[in-house]
Amino acid sequence: MGKMDEYFAKHSTCNALTHLSMGLGIAWLVSLAWHYSTVALVLGIVFLVIFIAVNGYIYTRLAKQ
Repeated sequence: MGKMDEYFAKHSTCNALTHLSMGLGIAWLVSLAWHYSTVALVLGIVFLVIFIAVNGYIYTRLAKQ
């Protein structure tokens, strides 16, 4: 396993939050295809940015070790 896998195995709450934010981001962006809603677009982008930020934070913490 890689460092990210080990981190997520030890920190299940963080693992759940990153998967939740990615899932919500994708779901809202997909729902945009049917409704063309600005709210769905904004929420999708927000949750995808959260996912990227959390993974970037974890990656930089692990790179320092």
